[in-house]
Amino acid sequence: MIATPAHEIPLDIRRKAVAVHEAGHALVALLHKRNVIEAALHPPHGLSGETRFAGAPELLLDLNVTADRHVIEDAIVILLAGQIAEAHYWKKLASLYIPRIDSHRTDDAEIHALRSHFALGPEQNAMLMGYCTDKASRLVLNANAQAAIDEIATTLFDTLSIGRAALDEILARHDVAEGKLRVARHPWGRRV
Repeated sequence: MIATPAHEIPLDIRRKAVAVHEAGHALVALLHKRNVIEAALHPPHGLSGETRFAGAPELLLDLNVTADRHVIEDAIVILLAGQIAEAHYWKKLASLYIPRIDSHRTDDAEIHALRSHFALGPEQNAMLMGYCTDKASRLVLNANAQAAIDEIATTLFDTLSIGRAALDEILARHDVAEGKLRVARHPWGRRV
């Protein structure tokens, strides 16, 4: 199948895709207790965006400590959540468009940098990424989460930004909270 050139996809469809991408990041970041300030689309057209976090002190992580390894895994899950949410959006439009998605380059570079901290072999790396992808998918593709992502994305599409209070209200309205969504079991109980 041939990818649909971006200029052949209406601006509002592409803008909604970016809004869904950022909504996926924001939702999963909040579920992971990250201090999200807002999700925003960049003017004038909203064809790029970001999820903004409150400044946090730099962490010194010890990869021999399970909790510290989970900090990195959670960051990867949050980055993957935007991609998974956006891919789900495009899947619904597959009969009309097959976009060449270029919005993941920054996320992919950050994931690569985070993954490199573990210094894993190919098999363990595949296990880690499989686990993180599965966890992000279960969080993002849950019916309640999808309803929340759609509402967040609609607000982003209309206003170019959504603040923390509104994000919290949407998650509460759709009953999306830590512990209420089923996630993947970690593939290894021992060391990474």
